[in-house]
Amino acid sequence: MTNKQTQKRSIEMAATSSGLRRIVQGGILLNVILGFTYLMMLNSLATQGFDLENLKTEKMQIQKQMEEIDIALAIPTSLYALESSEQVQNMARVRSRNFLEVVDDGTLTMLGEERKNLQNHKRGGLN
Repeated sequence: MTNKQTQKRSIEMAATSSGLRRIVQGGILLNVILGFTYLMMLNSLATQGFDLENLKTEKMQIQKQMEEIDIALAIPTSLYALESSEQVQNMARVRSRNFLEVVDDGTLTMLGEERKNLQNHKRGGLN
C-alpha cells in the first residue's frame, strides 16, 4: 500500500468513526430527553394520584356531614317528637273513626261499623 492509499483509508476511518461518534452522541441525547420526559409524566401521574386521594377524603367528609345533617333534621320530625309536642298533647282523642272510600263511579262509601252508602259527593247530600 502506498502512502496515498493509507492516508485515504485513514480519512475514511476517521469519517466513519466521526459519524459513529455522532450517532452514539445522538442516541445518548435522545435517551436523556426520553428519560426526562418519562420522569415528568411519572411526576404528573403521582401528583394526580395524590389529588385524587385528597378528593376522596374530602368526599367522605362531606358525606359524613350530610348524614349528620339528615339525622339532625329527622329528629324534630320523628314520631316521638310529634307525640311529645305540646300541640299534639292538647288535641282531643277521636273515639269514633269513620273512613270514606271513593268508588270508581264517583260515589263515596262509608267504611267502618255502619258501612252506609253516601250520595254522590257532587250533590253534597249525606244519608
